[in-house]
Amino acid sequence: MASQSKTLPQLASSKLFLTEVGLETTLVYKRDIHLPCFSALPLLSTEEGTETLLSLYKEYVDIALANSAGIVLETRTWRGSPAWAPQLDLSVPEILDLNRKAVKILQDLRKNVQTPSTPIVISGTLGTLQDAYVDSTETVSFSQAQENYRAQVQVLAEEGVDMISIMTVTNLNEATAAVSVAREFNLPVHVSFSIETDGRLRGGRTLDEVIREVDHLTENYTTYFGVNCAHPRHIMTALRDLPQDVRSRIGSIRGNASLKCHDELDNSLVLDRGDVSLWNREFDGLLGMLPELKVVGGCCGTDEEHLDTLAKTVYSS
Repeated sequence: MASQSKTLPQLASSKLFLTEVGLETTLVYKRDIHLPCFSALPLLSTEEGTETLLSLYKEYVDIALANSAGIVLETRTWRGSPAWAPQLDLSVPEILDLNRKAVKILQDLRKNVQTPSTPIVISGTLGTLQDAYVDSTETVSFSQAQENYRAQVQVLAEEGVDMISIMTVTNLNEATAAVSVAREFNLPVHVSFSIETDGRLRGGRTLDEVIREVDHLTENYTTYFGVNCAHPRHIMTALRDLPQDVRSRIGSIRGNASLKCHDELDNSLVLDRGDVSLWNREFDGLLGMLPELKVVGGCCGTDEEHLDTLAKTVYSS
């Protein structure tokens, strides 16, 4: 495995790090803010939008501070690659400039609020180029994804992110391309898969299959894998039959609030926050199954209440 220039504090910590919850669903359903392509990146083009994002980041950091815990914050660049520029009505230079601003606001936040007991890790976030829930075919090639991500990762690296994350992955070409580009820039990388209610990726592949395949194709360069955008109950289904060596490669879990499938959520006009206590109990059941878990948080439908409840459970045990 190639060297990585940055040492991530969550890897050395004996205490789990927190991460975000469902920032985008909070903006859409609770703040009534339109997000084109479900992207919060355009908000950074205005002072008001930037302040809105910072207010949510600060809520997550406050929970970490209250628990003397580290936290991983994601840049709002999930739809920030050049491929998404036309759909966001931006030019490529404009979208890359917003990537720079997405890192800068987190750098400034970290400078102002970080403490020795609450280190803040800045993760430059990539997103899939095809819609993760449209179909299961590899419609984006490895070379297409690699070329697209390179420009974005270069900007994120220049601005000083601590690591790269690619979230909500179902396409292995995109996963391996993201890892290869992170490797070019000598950055740690986190690959997080999205699963269906049956515990498998859309198309039927298991976490065992995809984690082993990405590791095989990229010489085990991925720092750790994750699962996001699924309820803890469905993540539990995916983990039950997972061999121990593959479980040990999973370092991040971000659970959806709702038990609904992705198709139901995509067609919902109201926010499904789920049952917070149930979410927390089932999340707690995951902790003992993942010996190398480093980072925990929420995904779609979750908010600061979910994160605060989870933190109280994690740090009281």
